[in-house]
Amino acid sequence: MKLGKLAVLPMLAAAMLVGCGGDESAASKVAHDDLYTESGYPVIKEGNDVSISFFVGLRPGVTSYTSEINPVTAHMEEKMGFDMEFVETTDADKKQKFNVMMTGGDYTDVILDIWSSHSELALYGNQGIFIPLEDLIAEHAPNIQAVLDAHPEVRDTWTMEDGHMYTLPRIGNSTHSEVANRMWLNKEWLDNLGLEVPTTTEEFFDVLVAFKEQDANGNGDPNDEVPLSGAMSSGWNTNPIPYISNAFIPNTNSSNYLNIDENGKVYYVKATDEWKEFLKYMNRLHEAGVLDPLIFSQTKDQLLKLGSNPGDIILGATTGGSVSVFTNTSNFDIWTNYIALPPLEGPEGVRSAARAPDYGSATLSITNACEFPEAVIRWADYLYTEEGLLWSQFGEIGNGQLEYAKEGELNIIGEPAKYTRLPADNAKNLSWNRIGSDYRPADYDLWFTAKENPAEDIEKVLYESAVNDYLPCVPDLATLMPKVEFSIDESRTIVDIITNMNLYIDQATAEFITGIKDVEEGWDQYLEMLDKNGLQEYLKVQQTAYDRFMDK
Repeated sequence: MKLGKLAVLPMLAAAMLVGCGGDESAASKVAHDDLYTESGYPVIKEGNDVSISFFVGLRPGVTSYTSEINPVTAHMEEKMGFDMEFVETTDADKKQKFNVMMTGGDYTDVILDIWSSHSELALYGNQGIFIPLEDLIAEHAPNIQAVLDAHPEVRDTWTMEDGHMYTLPRIGNSTHSEVANRMWLNKEWLDNLGLEVPTTTEEFFDVLVAFKEQDANGNGDPNDEVPLSGAMSSGWNTNPIPYISNAFIPNTNSSNYLNIDENGKVYYVKATDEWKEFLKYMNRLHEAGVLDPLIFSQTKDQLLKLGSNPGDIILGATTGGSVSVFTNTSNFDIWTNYIALPPLEGPEGVRSAARAPDYGSATLSITNACEFPEAVIRWADYLYTEEGLLWSQFGEIGNGQLEYAKEGELNIIGEPAKYTRLPADNAKNLSWNRIGSDYRPADYDLWFTAKENPAEDIEKVLYESAVNDYLPCVPDLATLMPKVEFSIDESRTIVDIITNMNLYIDQATAEFITGIKDVEEGWDQYLEMLDKNGLQEYLKVQQTAYDRFMDK
């Protein structure tokens, strides 16, 4: 394995180093003040030969991160004052190659984009392989520290039970990503039939029945409409269950359907009376013939084919993170007929939106092989700035992928924009395509120019839908199970239970919805089977981990 100019020691020897380099390390041979600049950039003073190795998977649009090929690496090396040596692998193979590398003990100074789990961080942290970062952040990374202070839920999520942070989290997504379980409803069909936009589950039911019975697309064939479809097994939030069930009980698949009650008790949403009522509603949709029977087996590609049907539009409604789940975003003739339907109100007055909280993602760790951790953390601090983020994600401004907005160009809410994103689908090696850790602030979506025709700007549609309709009714974070750390034994218990339990739940859900089993008559047996599959033990483990998390 090529690791550049620094020799990476075997695991046992590396574990004996003090901090991130022992008394005999290269860093100790050069006085700190002679090696590092006091602040700002470059990080390393001129005349010092420093190289740092990184393990990373190749992102789409990137064939190499070497500075000879990738201009972002060249920019980073010049700005920081050290060389960056990359150990590259395909994105598909990176987890396997990472595990092999770590098992062999011949690992790089920095690990990027592995999206480590809590268990992995705890394992490598306890072994001394991943070094603690919280003191480095406090001393050398004001941008990172400010972001963590502003997002305590992220800091708490990635602080292990021993009090240390072994990762720098990537923080911030597009505003609409937090509420990406949205329903797309054919507004043209509503207009054809003289119907109002539904606001309740009952009104939604009536609309779907009308779509089915009244030749909603107006082509003279009352039988070619598919009122409600989706793809439960694949696709970007194409399973309608999270959207519809939130009209009966607030929940999210992001927390594995685990909620926290007012007394701090963890409970499983799919074992509640409210969930039973939701299943009854889904069965009504099926019995009325408005729920696509292929929804349980259909793939995302089949859903896309359905939504992009040549000729007459035949799809009434489906769920998805964007219109791209059922047609191409450039196919304005199709997707502009649909609206993002706001969350519905259920029979008991519940109106909620499935939420995917941004707890950050573990995308950067420093190993004990690294002799220059201060340099790494100061480089990472740059990625938490607007300039650093744009370089990582887009590359140099003016490269054909990103340019400064012209005077008078506006963003999606009509304010002056900063930048214009340009189509560069086939471009190679213009950027890093966002590797490692960085920060997208809340106003990130507003940096960029909107399309000239607002009706054809899907980013505007997604943003306004999220801000105006979905985010105002998301459940409070305190009511959702957070990301918590599990012991090795707890992790094994969870994996063993959840695998079998989910298989049973998927089967039972399909049987309840399709009427093979009656929901009311079969509910007690369903709960008994959940317990037989280990639900109570599963909840006990989750409760223990949650209590530890709250006690940190």
